[in-house]
Amino acid sequence: MTVFTIIKITYLIIELGFIGFVLFFERNESTRRLLWLFVLIVLPVTGWILYLLFSGHFFTGTKRMKETNKLIDNFRKPLIAGQRTFIEENQEKIQGSLVQKHWPLIYMNLTNNDSALVCTDNAEIFTTGDDFFESLYKDIENATQSVNMEYFIFKKDCTGKRFMDLLCKKAQEGVKVNLLYDDFGCFFTPTRFLQRLKRAGGEVHPFFQIRLGLPLTLNYRNHRKIAVIDGEIGYTGGHNIGDEYANKSHRYSYDWRDTTVRLTGSSVISLQSVFLIDWFSIIAWRNRAKVIRRAGNYYPKPVFDALHSKLTHNQQQQFFTDLLLPGRIPTQIITAGPNKIHLASIKDSLIKIISSAKKYVFIQTPYFTPDEEFLSALKIAAFSGVDVRILIPTKWDKFYMKAASLQFARELQPYGIAFYQYPGFIHAKTVTVDDEICSIGSTNIDCRSFSLLFEDNAIFYSEEFCKRHREIFEADAKKSRLIKKSELDKKCIPVRAWWSFAKLFTPLM
Repeated sequence: MTVFTIIKITYLIIELGFIGFVLFFERNESTRRLLWLFVLIVLPVTGWILYLLFSGHFFTGTKRMKETNKLIDNFRKPLIAGQRTFIEENQEKIQGSLVQKHWPLIYMNLTNNDSALVCTDNAEIFTTGDDFFESLYKDIENATQSVNMEYFIFKKDCTGKRFMDLLCKKAQEGVKVNLLYDDFGCFFTPTRFLQRLKRAGGEVHPFFQIRLGLPLTLNYRNHRKIAVIDGEIGYTGGHNIGDEYANKSHRYSYDWRDTTVRLTGSSVISLQSVFLIDWFSIIAWRNRAKVIRRAGNYYPKPVFDALHSKLTHNQQQQFFTDLLLPGRIPTQIITAGPNKIHLASIKDSLIKIISSAKKYVFIQTPYFTPDEEFLSALKIAAFSGVDVRILIPTKWDKFYMKAASLQFARELQPYGIAFYQYPGFIHAKTVTVDDEICSIGSTNIDCRSFSLLFEDNAIFYSEEFCKRHREIFEADAKKSRLIKKSELDKKCIPVRAWWSFAKLFTPLM
């Protein structure tokens, strides 16, 4: 038997092994399975690598992240169990409130996402990078205890340098400063620049550092944008740390529009919990810690004691006292990622929100390439007479996402769903429904955000807050251009063919 024959037989065995795995063990919907079969057959060997990296079945950090989740859950489980029991037994106290009206959604997040119903005392929405950065900078400057930051992108530009200088200054003053950045998102940011914080006395870690010997983490990126100052002030939304988010980058000549929300109240504790889970997971992963509880050596125990105290006191004993006070906003911080048993928990929450709509559904997203379940929810809402409007960019940072998104828009318009193109790049990720529920976070309306990336969203149950954000959406829509179906249908055949071809690969985008 020649060497060539041995190689050929080995190739066929491996190829049939991959195909057999997709046919009999792939858990995803049939469309995604057929796409993977196509890739494996058309791209020999390369298809194997793509499947290992991008299928979502070979995540290397799950065990440590599950162990970290258990550590934090020791504090959250009693609270969540107590909330479920208390709400079910005291329905009369929430009669007529949005908590009662949307209890099925709240219960789903409590049960399947370990997301406590917490209280936001004040929520401030930022739609420009300048305003957001100035507010965050001021809060960090006033920090006396701790600054925890977790961002997908942290650039070495004017904005990034300004924040790095401040973080180093606070660390030198004795404030506990922790920075978690995504290694892929910061691929072009010099490591030496980010490590400045460590030399100044702070702590900084990359999220799943990309290594040639361990490439399976390449696809599982931390897309969250979280900042927590002194455990009292929290930020989450779409802004990263970089000049383009404040429209100061020479690379982008168009308007860059985003949304971030600043929170105070016990909802900040939920954001802090999300950060702690990610922080400890990466410490354990980098140090190959066998027992995650050793991570307590890397973070002061009083932080856990304070977390436990705040959760049990504010949320279990004074739950309704806080939530039902005028001006207080019932809130849930929900997360998703490949470390979850149920990967698509944020997608399920958004579908449930859309399904509850009676009047309108307003969505802002930089990419619109959803799966069939999400599309069905939008179609049913539109069929039911709900006003469904989706705001997407005019300018795009990814040409293939533009092609696929416009094809989805073309196919959904006959159902009565209106698409608007913002004059620039809209990076905001928001869903607002009926002046009752609003979601603001890091999750794009695409398959990657739904199942492969680490994401977080804040869901607000408040008429006043939702009206405020609905007005922001309407102001953006006035600046935008309504896309007409006839306009998309008139595109030449090669363009429409390219759009359809790009849409085929949306499960991988």
